[in-house]
Amino acid sequence: MPTFVFKRYRRSGPGQDSGNVTDELSFTAATALEAESRMRRTLASSRSAMDWGNYFATLEDEDGQVVVSWLHSWWHG
Repeated sequence: MPTFVFKRYRRSGPGQDSGNVTDELSFTAATALEAESRMRRTLASSRSAMDWGNYFATLEDEDGQVVVSWLHSWWHG
């Protein structure tokens, strides 16, 4: 199964879509859609408590290509 990497970034400034990686989570999934669904559920849960004003997130495939970006909230893929 392919490996995917979820990355959380601290924004370089207000409203920026660039910054420094603060957390990474590697996991396997059968497809990119399955990986995205899994991370979307995690972001939607109360456990994630993402501060969208200061952070954003990406999901990358095993080649380092961004599959999806969450810039403003978990439902903004």
